[in-house]
Formats: sequence, C-alpha cells, structure tokens
Amino acid sequence: MAVPDFPRLGKDLLRAGIAPAHAHRAVAELEDHFADLVEASMADGRSRVDAEQAAMRRLGDLSDVLRAMKQQPELRSWASKWPRVALVVYPLACVAALPAAPVIAGVQHASLLGRWLACLAISGIITAFMMLVLQLSITLG
Repeated sequence: MAVPDFPRLGKDLLRAGIAPAHAHRAVAELEDHFADLVEASMADGRSRVDAEQAAMRRLGDLSDVLRAMKQQPELRSWASKWPRVALVVYPLACVAALPAAPVIAGVQHASLLGRWLACLAISGIITAFMMLVLQLSITLG
C-alpha cells in the first residue's frame, strides 16, 4: 500500500483558503506522525508494508483533516477572508516591489555589477577619446 498523498493534501488545503503557514505545518506534522507510526509498528516486528498499512489505518482519511481544517475560520488566510481587498492589495504590492528588484539583484551580484560598471566606464572613456580625436581631426584637418 502506498504512503498517503501528503503533498496533495497541502495543495487542497491551500485551495480551500487555509493560510500557507497552517497548511504547511499540518502537512509536516501529519508526515512526522505517519513516520512515527510506521517506525513503532516496525519496532513491534511488522514488515514495512504491514507497518504502513497499520499507520494509514490509524491516521485515517486525509479528507477528514481537510474538512476539519476548512471548518475553522481562524485558519483561513486573510486573502480568502477578504478576496476583494486582496485583488487590490496584491497588484499594488507587486508594483511597489518592482523598484526594489534591481536593488536586490544588485546587492546579490555586487561583484558582477562592479565589473560591469567598470567596463561601462572604460568603454565610455574610450568612446569619448575617439570622439575627441575625430572632432580634432575634422577641425584641424
């Protein structure tokens, strides 16, 4: 028998409007509990397959967990509680974060940015020197 589909439960919880922190924690705790049940059954001398089956029986149906968490409004994310506000806040937050993206990228890649700026300065000086020589050759020529 297969291991319960914990990633699917996590996705279902998020789709149901459960806050990501609560959904991830619930899935992690269920995975840990399942592993503990399997280890306890194997310590009693059962095979891996029998231990997983016994753990799945003791754990129960994951849809019951989903139903129970959906019935608790304090576990819902603010965006699922106030979807119209989220439709305004999320785009505004993205627009506000856009100017910060180059700064963050610049800080993360400071050495590359320094080399790029040095190359840009050198190429600007060379171009300015070439334009000066061209201008002098035209005027003096």
